[in-house]
Amino acid sequence: MSHAMTFGEQASSDDKMWAMFAHLSSFVLPFFGSLLLYAMHKDKPYISYHAAQSLGFQVLLWVAGAVISVVTVVTCGVGSVLYFALVPAYFLPIWSAYVAYSGEWKGYPMISQLGK
Repeated sequence: MSHAMTFGEQASSDDKMWAMFAHLSSFVLPFFGSLLLYAMHKDKPYISYHAAQSLGFQVLLWVAGAVISVVTVVTCGVGSVLYFALVPAYFLPIWSAYVAYSGEWKGYPMISQLGK
């Protein structure tokens, strides 16, 4: 009798692939790709964990962009330099995709507890 995978257990190669796609979907279908993968595979903890991580990170980036937009308007454009602080964050989905495909239960540094 097989048991359901729990947090920390070894993922199958298919689970690793779908978890990787959850992170890379942020470049193709922001929000919707991760949300769709989460909904389709919510019974698979490894995939749903990584899809939740990806979705949480995308929401975090959206909120940060919105805050910077408000600051930019208030400062008559001077605040737009803050967008440069977000540039490194756009490389994190690539790193997270690699980590997910490696079979690790690691999330994004700022939201790693999401989905556990």
